[in-house]
Amino acid sequence: MLQKSYHTKTTELISQFILVKKQETFTAGELTEFLKENGVDVNKTTVYRNLDKMTEKGKLIKHKSMISEGYIYQYAGEEIHCAEHIHFQCKKCGSILHLSDEKTVEYLNSLSSELGLQIDLNLSSLNGICEKCRKKD
Repeated sequence: MLQKSYHTKTTELISQFILVKKQETFTAGELTEFLKENGVDVNKTTVYRNLDKMTEKGKLIKHKSMISEGYIYQYAGEEIHCAEHIHFQCKKCGSILHLSDEKTVEYLNSLSSELGLQIDLNLSSLNGICEKCRKKD
């Protein structure tokens, strides 16, 4: 029997939060705080379950945070297929950028072929400081 997908106030608020944070990363804690501020008292398990479902469906990117313990999430976008490219994570602000340009993808494919590797692009990222943070310094 297939499990029905329910559209509750919680799921609507989660979707709203993610769309507001479209260009930014966020934590499960920030999402939980947003839900509480909007009158939804939800436990951490429910928040993580929703985030995991959205990550599995490709709606969110999930990465180990470089600036704090745990994971960060970011909206993946409508047309982006994160399993087909790597990401760049800023170690100052935590933002995640898609490195889906043709040269990067071509290089990774070449590297995989030459060395006989099977790179999991979904779990791969480069780390450093983004342009915005570099300009602040």
